[in-house]
Amino acid sequence: QRLCGLIYFTAEQVAKGIIIILAITQISGWIGLVSVNFVFKNMITVGFLALLIMFQPELRKVLETLGRANMSDFKSIFEQKDLSSPSSVIDELIDAVLYFGKTRTGALIVIQRKDIVDDIVNTGIELDSLISSELVKNVFYHNTPLHDGAMIISAEPLRIRACGCILPLSKNNNLSSSIGTRHRAGVGLSENYDCLVLIVSEETGTISYALNGRLSRFIDENGLRRILNEILVVEDEGNDRIKKKVKSIGGRYFGK
Repeated sequence: QRLCGLIYFTAEQVAKGIIIILAITQISGWIGLVSVNFVFKNMITVGFLALLIMFQPELRKVLETLGRANMSDFKSIFEQKDLSSPSSVIDELIDAVLYFGKTRTGALIVIQRKDIVDDIVNTGIELDSLISSELVKNVFYHNTPLHDGAMIISAEPLRIRACGCILPLSKNNNLSSSIGTRHRAGVGLSENYDCLVLIVSEETGTISYALNGRLSRFIDENGLRRILNEILVVEDEGNDRIKKKVKSIGGRYFGK
């Protein structure tokens, strides 16, 4: 805290000094003090070069970072993410799940489809929030209160419904004995409900998903994106077409 205070104090004093020098330079030019104006103009030039020399390491790091970045990175800085759209949600979930795989952070994420899972939601802490990778990472961060349970995400609207939820374990004896409780819970829920369950192993960092009572393991980024697109994008477009068709039929019969 003392160091931060010292840095802030130094920056404040430098800013005041620059303002004073600029003011003196401008005033001396107005009133015709040629010598004073010449000295302070050169002082500004020398001071600018001194700042470049002093902050050379920091400026170099900034330029290196800008050189490594591509145009999409700059575009993303100025674009505001629509965290309610399926494409954005897929990107956020993939970012979080891949992070869990690299850091071997156990995670259990349920994406509700058509079935209502209110009884599962009631076992955890209810939320109503947009889906961002930062929030998902914080929920499953090791030793946090909710990291051992499951996160429930509703498909329509796309929001986090609850965290820390308890899932029923699968009774399928054909499952490999090498998988743990987290995987059995994911399979157990998919056996009883129409849900997609993303699972990350805490021991190995392996990414899996459970769907219709079946467990698919060793999923990479492409496989993860494919299944999320099938669940969140393809089904969403299909539902929109059904809604439009029903609306047109209703309008035909009721004169709307």
